[in-house]
Amino acid sequence: MATPRLMEPYLFVEVVAPADCVSAVYTVLARRRGHVTQDAPVPGSPLYTIKAFVPAIDSFGFETDLRTHTQGQAFCLSVFHHWQIVPGDPLDKSIVIKPLEPQPSTHLAREFMIKTRRRKGLSEDVAINKFFDDPMLLELAKQDVMLNYP
Repeated sequence: MATPRLMEPYLFVEVVAPADCVSAVYTVLARRRGHVTQDAPVPGSPLYTIKAFVPAIDSFGFETDLRTHTQGQAFCLSVFHHWQIVPGDPLDKSIVIKPLEPQPSTHLAREFMIKTRRRKGLSEDVAINKFFDDPMLLELAKQDVMLNYP
């Protein structure tokens, strides 16, 4: 059986800022798992255009953070661009999520799943058996398929 994966939406972000604010823009993007794809000066002006992808979950408050770090000199435009697989296994029970601590990128899928299930009032563990009806469980038992995820 294949292991499940989570996907998250990514936004395309275009930031226009003065040349002396470019390093601050890079700092804000890096803190939000942003990936810069292009930066170039705007011809005939002192401005730079920075194009990047940012996960939607990390984009909330991005513009405020950007303006704070650039003293209001940068502005941005963001629009949905694509879906991307979240790194890590959401069912990996060996990962312990500690509150108020940033997780390594390989633990993000588990963190997203646990936090979503807590917010919805569900148990943290997902039992795969509850997704099968009785005839399917009997058929899988005949085929000697292991249903307990490690």
